[in-house]
Amino acid sequence: MGEIGFGLLDREMVRRITERWHEGGVGVLYVQLQDATETVLHSLGAWAQEERRIFWHCRMNREYFFFLNRKLGGERLEALLHSTVQELRDRIGCEAGDVVNDMYIGMSKIVPTHTGRSAETLIYNAVKEAWSEAGSLSGHSEPNASPRREMPGQKGTGVEHYASQIGELATIIPVFPLHTRVADAARLFENDPTVLGAVVVDGKRPVGLIMKEKLHQLLAGQFGLPLYWNRSVEKVMDADPLIVEYSTPVEQVSTLAMSRHFTKLYDVVTITRDGEMAGAATIRSILEYITKLRTEAAMTANPLTGLPGGQRIQQEIMHRIDAGKPFSVIYADLDYFKWFNDCFGFRKGDELIRYTADSLQQVVALLGSPGDFIGHIGGDDYIVVTEAEDPEALCSHLIWRFDGGVQSFYGGMEVSCVVDRSGNTVDCEGVTLSLSVMQWDGYQPVTPEMFSELSARLKKQAKRTKGSVYVMEKISDSSMELNGHV
Repeated sequence: MGEIGFGLLDREMVRRITERWHEGGVGVLYVQLQDATETVLHSLGAWAQEERRIFWHCRMNREYFFFLNRKLGGERLEALLHSTVQELRDRIGCEAGDVVNDMYIGMSKIVPTHTGRSAETLIYNAVKEAWSEAGSLSGHSEPNASPRREMPGQKGTGVEHYASQIGELATIIPVFPLHTRVADAARLFENDPTVLGAVVVDGKRPVGLIMKEKLHQLLAGQFGLPLYWNRSVEKVMDADPLIVEYSTPVEQVSTLAMSRHFTKLYDVVTITRDGEMAGAATIRSILEYITKLRTEAAMTANPLTGLPGGQRIQQEIMHRIDAGKPFSVIYADLDYFKWFNDCFGFRKGDELIRYTADSLQQVVALLGSPGDFIGHIGGDDYIVVTEAEDPEALCSHLIWRFDGGVQSFYGGMEVSCVVDRSGNTVDCEGVTLSLSVMQWDGYQPVTPEMFSELSARLKKQAKRTKGSVYVMEKISDSSMELNGHV
């Protein structure tokens, strides 16, 4: 169950799917692109934006997941999926100038059942089915395989990425060797009412779980005592409990735990360190932590876009610096937004702010990396912290998407000039987007404040260029010297 990773299952995504699946099901398309050119990526992004039946999509490296809505009375879901796949192939083949041979597509459907299985489990199984189908077409057992790939929340708030490790919630739990008798386990539970369960180990490695309530139910049956009392706990344990490594994010563990069959929902989660027993966490402790985490996120979120701001942005950058892995910071702001507000009103201005935030989220989902962070600094200023290998492609696609949709905010009015903050008339076709991109190699000494100061210089440089534009610079000794840090 871990090949794709439950981090793909964003809460908002699950909600939207369950809202729609009663209309005849939801279609899932998995697309894998190998060695795709920027033209192909642009074509895929344009197709996803124009395909009205897609209500959610997300990306992991060169793998894309699209979720399609079927309307009641419309074409059958299978026919919808096949026709959509053909349209996608035709679109990319045409715009790329040839047939894309290294594009593999798998499909499946999500339909609600009455088996007691959670929505997350149904969605996960459908995603995995589409993923596996594409793998069989490509001739690989796993498309672009990598261990425990995961996709954080689609909204890009950074909550999942910034979550603490599950090991921080670990508490001591009784441990039984495999040869322990059921009678001894029952007596432990009888003597200590605070104990909820115990882990069965083979040496130092956990191999099973016994929950007190389930053991009592088993022994209370007509033949429970004579059958099991003097046998080993191996005969009655759950041999497939949820076992996670110490460093696994709490948010990911929460999703895994709540995706289990309803009979296991309240079983404790076993925690290991390098495969050896390290403790356990109760569902209550996990959910209390998640509630606290999301409450803190909501308190710092921008009320207009729902994106985190303030101290959370600084924490995110500092967290990346401490990790010592290369990443890029993209500051984005709108040019001539004050002119737009003055001309079209604050309500339209709010809509444009939300449109920009949505553009950032959609493009980062397509071309970013798992765990990328999107924040709202305030007003018309945003920030993206990304580990994308090609931040230039991300910026180019973002500008293409923003410019392609901003014209609709003018209500059909032809715009040929705007007024800047100084009251000067400027020849321009409306609001544009300026992006300041800073790349860090993971080695150069840097602080969050340095990113902010360098971005101010790049922002001035970007605004001297007409139209939407990005300006990029690598963090280096010379760039730091220009800002007085060397």
